[in-house]
Amino acid sequence: MDRVQKTSSVIKQLNNLFEGKIKDYEFINVVCSYFDIIKEDKLSPSDLKFLKYISNIAGVPHYYDLLFSKFNHDESFNKYDLNTVSSIIYESTLYIDENIKIHRYQKKILNKYRQGKQNRFFLSASTSFGKTFLIYEIIKKMNYKNIVLIFPTIALLSENYERIMTDDKYQYFHDNFSIHTLSEVNEDDVSENNIYIYTPERYLSFIDKNSNIDIDFIFVDEIYKVDNEYIIDNISKENERDTAYRIALFHILSNTKDILLVGPYIEFPNSNDPSINQSFNIFLKENSFEIINYNKFEIVNKSYHIINGSKQFKCDSLIIDLSGFSKKNKGEKLAKIVDDIRSVNENAIFYTRGAGSAEKIAKNIIENSLSSQEVNQNLEKFIIHLEKRFNLEDWILIKSLKNKIGIHHGLVPKYIQKEIINLFNNGELDFLISTTTITEGVNTSAKNLIIDSIKKGDKDLKTFDAKNIAGRAGRFLHHYSGRVLILKKEFEEVLNGIDNAITHKNYDKYSPKDEIDLFITDEEYLNKDNKSERQKIKEEQEKRNIPDKIMQMYKVISHSDKIELYDRLVKLSESSPKQYREMQTYINKLGGFLYIDYRGFQIISHIFKPIVTNDNLKQLMEREIKNQYKKSSLLTNLLYFYFKDGFMGSVKYKIEKQNKSTDDAMKESAQFTFNTLKYQLVKYLGVFNIMYKFLESQKKEIPFDDIHGIERLLMKLEYNAISEKGRLASDYGVPNKIIEYYDNEENRDTIRKQFDAYEEEKFKNIEAILV
Repeated sequence: MDRVQKTSSVIKQLNNLFEGKIKDYEFINVVCSYFDIIKEDKLSPSDLKFLKYISNIAGVPHYYDLLFSKFNHDESFNKYDLNTVSSIIYESTLYIDENIKIHRYQKKILNKYRQGKQNRFFLSASTSFGKTFLIYEIIKKMNYKNIVLIFPTIALLSENYERIMTDDKYQYFHDNFSIHTLSEVNEDDVSENNIYIYTPERYLSFIDKNSNIDIDFIFVDEIYKVDNEYIIDNISKENERDTAYRIALFHILSNTKDILLVGPYIEFPNSNDPSINQSFNIFLKENSFEIINYNKFEIVNKSYHIINGSKQFKCDSLIIDLSGFSKKNKGEKLAKIVDDIRSVNENAIFYTRGAGSAEKIAKNIIENSLSSQEVNQNLEKFIIHLEKRFNLEDWILIKSLKNKIGIHHGLVPKYIQKEIINLFNNGELDFLISTTTITEGVNTSAKNLIIDSIKKGDKDLKTFDAKNIAGRAGRFLHHYSGRVLILKKEFEEVLNGIDNAITHKNYDKYSPKDEIDLFITDEEYLNKDNKSERQKIKEEQEKRNIPDKIMQMYKVISHSDKIELYDRLVKLSESSPKQYREMQTYINKLGGFLYIDYRGFQIISHIFKPIVTNDNLKQLMEREIKNQYKKSSLLTNLLYFYFKDGFMGSVKYKIEKQNKSTDDAMKESAQFTFNTLKYQLVKYLGVFNIMYKFLESQKKEIPFDDIHGIERLLMKLEYNAISEKGRLASDYGVPNKIIEYYDNEENRDTIRKQFDAYEEEKFKNIEAILV
């Protein structure tokens, strides 16, 4: 189709839009495709006038701007006709200030917010819609004073913190608000205007300590996590994240007037179909939420191409030639696809099912690719840093980086994940092999997305998952269109399927509920057995005189588990006072020196062991290791080496003591450090801490807050840091040497001299943010 035919087709669709024959989201796709086709053509002044006109009719004038910001066109029309004048006038209504312009559909949402009324909205929209950007404009418009922004991951938390602190477009928030990301907020740091940026778990910890702070507005991202069926996870069993989201939402609803809940591609229940579970619609109605549904508005268009067999595939300017590859293995085919994408100077994300398969794909590409890669100075600096600090020559992540390939999954240390994304977005890596981590806390500039699996771990992808993953192809303000290259043709079937509608078990009387749900569900949605069970638990709490304030801490742990832990502490103090004193001695020493005492920690872990439900943590606690202290659990042993030598202490232990390969040792150590320690162990140790302090406050008849507990140990495990700057730097994602610098005030000069070039650069970055 030549230019005249392409333009005629757009004009025809423009007329269809005016006549109501196509929807506005369909016209957006038409305009996106047209811009993508002509973006590198020579454009006359008449062409530019037409392009400006249709981009404004589509409601996204940014399409026109992209011609100049990304594709090096010169704006060269000076004469205006009626259409261009009207376009310019309309475009001016989309400016929030002299620098920031939003698209029409963001503007419609912004216009819904009104002073003096309750503003509660549930927004479901495509990944390219710009949902997070919108919240900052809502805050400015409504003049909110105290705001909470809840994101699913620390990565997104730190990204938004960095944006506020460093991006000129967000100078307003930097100048007018105190920004908080730690759940421990010093009163001296709280000002008249505050933005609290948290994960659900950190928000719950925050309200444990600050129940009296009035919040004007709360934004919750990825709200589909209230329903476990929507959770993107690697294992086919109940995920704890949905519990944290439901508890957080329960407290938000009763304490905050204005709320924005957001998620991508959520399927809402048909309110006219009685056969469909209506619990989510009930939740929305009872809490006065208005649905805003922009799921069909793909601001960046997507094209889908099935790549299989052994032939040549042409996708616009990209040609993937697998002719003659019918008898070659998968690794050779993947490497050929990579070489063909590199030949047109484009990049791509590989989506695959899990960490192991991501590393296997990287190995296959490295072994079979025919294209030679030269790394630039920034990438080389990062590789040298990893080689020096990790001293693992055969680690697949380092090998991949040397071939301009990044590996991104949940078992890669956080600061490395962050740097890999930065290098990819800056063009210093051209391929990113990722699991579902790409759908949470990651913004990339990938033109192409390659689908290698229809699984997420051992679970089948749902249509929701497939749309969310495919949404990573192309990025608003970088591309007009993204390509989804499908190596598993079944992916297309999943993509075009229909999911069950979202549900909310706390608004469904017939939904099975765990104990935690009994205390965050209204009476009318509890059955007779639920009410009886809840009453029995309350009676057990009252027998022990445990106040509600104590019981409500660490909300993701059930009341019964807290009661059992308390009983075990009482029993130990009464029947084994010597052991209890040994444990106390260790706890008291933790106030001045952080270490793992085999005997003291074993007693503590024995107290909470019966309430542990996480399989990984249970196995570590149940497996015994012989050592100089006779016997201890594998957990205690691993913790000892972790505290002694840090993350690499765990890696070396697995390589030297357990004969693990380098790649397996890294993955298992990351699982231990970033999940088992930072989330699971902290949770159980936290409950131990509050029950221990409560018992001691009763025995000594002094206030709970005056009892010395294991707070410093908890802080170290969660953040790998003790100082405030160390914890902020840890959240942000920096090498451990920088955290060590902040946590060791007396030795800072010595530690600073040990920084390599990469660490020095990151140190200067974080210093500018933490000022």
